[in-house]
Amino acid sequence: MKKKLKVKQVISSGVAHVIIIIIAIAFAFPLIWVFMTTFKSPREYYSIPPMLLPKQFYLIHYQEAFAPWSIDESKREYSKSFFIQESSGSVDPVTVNIFNSLIIVTGAVGLSLIIGLWAAYALSRFTFRGSKNLGVWILSIRMMPPIVIAVPLFWMIRALKIHGTHFGLMTVYVLINLPFVVWMMKGFFDAIPTELEESVLIDGGNRATIIFRVAIPLAFNGIIATALFCVYLTWTEFMYASILTNRFSSTLPVVLSAFRQDRGILWGQMSAVIIVALIPIAVLTILLQKQMIKGLAAGALK
Repeated sequence: MKKKLKVKQVISSGVAHVIIIIIAIAFAFPLIWVFMTTFKSPREYYSIPPMLLPKQFYLIHYQEAFAPWSIDESKREYSKSFFIQESSGSVDPVTVNIFNSLIIVTGAVGLSLIIGLWAAYALSRFTFRGSKNLGVWILSIRMMPPIVIAVPLFWMIRALKIHGTHFGLMTVYVLINLPFVVWMMKGFFDAIPTELEESVLIDGGNRATIIFRVAIPLAFNGIIATALFCVYLTWTEFMYASILTNRFSSTLPVVLSAFRQDRGILWGQMSAVIIVALIPIAVLTILLQKQMIKGLAAGALK
């Protein structure tokens, strides 16, 4: 009987692993296809039937997207069959847009956390008139469709004369992220026993000591999880970035739409930019995945 149970467990475990691998490949396949497209010639990514692997790996799409000045036209032996600017147009290098995204996302997430942590702690620890319903009201703001407030925000940003600047878009992202930060962090602060804070007050500490030496260290994993979610939402946001920036301050999601030309789509360059745009998110996730998992687990067990 024991041997039969072990055999069943091995079989069930093997089937589960096979199913997980199939699902993982299904989810990863679009990314693999995009990655392979960055190395293909136009004939290969337009070929029928489609080709997953290129016959020869080219790096020219990365050069065209990030450093077109490094392309030596005189030494390009495949210019007639490969170079697609003549047929589909071209776009400016997107290196500046990457720095714009990094600056805006870093500033927006940092300000959201700095403001949201204080608000979340106040809602968690202090009782005042309407405090029970205030958290729900804050979360309901996040549920509002973004298009509803797009026009008012546009006129407000323009009236403040910060349209087309990093700070203008950064301000809008702070307003968007704050409800999420407050709601998430309130839950993590609620999980911290009040007895710890009372002991600090008895020992002569003040509220600042409680926040910086007790609350924030104990909720650190939750802060990391919240920050990562804000980064994911802000890094890929398109609508506000498209109406509140110009050619000098536009972010990566906006510039990606420029690869759709009136004479065709620059699939190679677009795929190269997509792969490069995923690198910061992937690095952050890998470096902070332990803290993120702990934070999410703490929120689930709370």
